[in-house]
Amino acid sequence: MTARRIGRPPPDAKGSENKMEKTTDSRIKKEKARIAKLFKNLPEERQALVAGLINRAAYMAVSLEDMEQTINDDGMLMEMSQGSYSIQRAHPLITQYNSMIKNYNSTIKLLCDNLPAAAAQQAGDALMKFVTGKKVELR
Repeated sequence: MTARRIGRPPPDAKGSENKMEKTTDSRIKKEKARIAKLFKNLPEERQALVAGLINRAAYMAVSLEDMEQTINDDGMLMEMSQGSYSIQRAHPLITQYNSMIKNYNSTIKLLCDNLPAAAAQQAGDALMKFVTGKKVELR
């Protein structure tokens, strides 16, 4: 079993690592903007409070998508050599994914708690669509 860096190409891919980082950064920036739209009507002092949560939520959303893709590409089970035999074990990213999805859900919950009632319903719908894998456009 070889180690893979998540969200980045292998080290031997010349020049593509920098390109992938830009892609990841741009995806995080887009996600941040998408989430921030929900908070545009908050008072400035509350916007400052949720800014950090928005940054973390955007980072986690992109990271979760990358982990999902890697797990889907590699499969839920991986074969691991143990001397003369091999065993099947869960993909090493599953534990990290489960931990991050819990943190992501907690962060989104905190963000939703800071939304006005109408925006909170829209954000809750968007979260459910994300969790179920459906694409969503926020108004």
